[in-house]
Amino acid sequence: MQTKLTQQISYALLTCRKYLFVFAFGLISLLGLYNATNYGLANLHFYSAQNAVLAWHANNQLDNEESYNNAAQSAYKARNQHPAHPLYTDLSAQIYEWGVIGGYEDASVALAISKELYIKATKMRPTWPVTYASLAMNKWRSNEFDAELLNYLTLANKYGPKKAEVNILFVEMGLALYQNNKPFYTELRPYIKQRISQGIRNSQSQTRVLAAIEHYGAKRTVCRWMRESGTAVSNSIIKCVKS
Repeated sequence: MQTKLTQQISYALLTCRKYLFVFAFGLISLLGLYNATNYGLANLHFYSAQNAVLAWHANNQLDNEESYNNAAQSAYKARNQHPAHPLYTDLSAQIYEWGVIGGYEDASVALAISKELYIKATKMRPTWPVTYASLAMNKWRSNEFDAELLNYLTLANKYGPKKAEVNILFVEMGLALYQNNKPFYTELRPYIKQRISQGIRNSQSQTRVLAAIEHYGAKRTVCRWMRESGTAVSNSIIKCVKS
C-alpha cells in the first residue's frame, strides 16, 4: 500500500514538474515576444525621429514646430520602450537642442535636460566620441568654458581621433574662439590645424568645415595654418593663393 502511494506521489510530482516546465517555457516565450515587439516598435520610432533630424541637418534648420514635436515624441517613445539603448537617449538629447535652435524650447531648461541625457548615454557607451563632442557643444551653447568642457573635448579627441563629428566640433569652436580672441582657444590650438585638415578631407565633415571657414572669414588664416602644417589640402579644396 505504501509503495503504491509512493508511486502516486512520484507520478504527481513528475506531472507537476512537467507542467511547471511548460508554464516557465511559455512565460519566457511571452516575455521574449513582448521584448521583441517593444524593441521593434522602439526601432521604428527611432528611425522616424532620426530621419527628421537628418533633414534638419541637411537644411540647417527645423522645418516647423509640428516637425519638431513629432520628432520629439518619436524619440521619447523609442527611449521609453528601450531605455537601455544609448542611441535612443542620445537622439532625444539632440532633439532638445534643436528645440532651442528653433526657438521652441527654453534654452536654459532644454540644454540642461539635453546634457543629462548625453551624460546618461555616456554611461551606457563610455567610449563613443560623438556623445562627448555633443556634450562639448552643449557646454559651448550654454557659454560654459570650464574644466568640464575641457574634459569633454579631451575625451572626444581621445576616442575619435579621426571622427567627422569631432572634426566639426573642433573646427567650429576653434575658429569661433580664435576670431573672437577668447582665452579658451589656447585649449584647442594644439589640435586645430590637424582637425581642419582632416575635416576638409573627410566627406562627412567637409561641408560643415568649409562653411565654418567661410562664416568666420577665416580663409586666409586657415591657408596660412595649412602651409605651416605642410599640407596641400588647402590648395586643392579651398583654393588658397600661393604667397
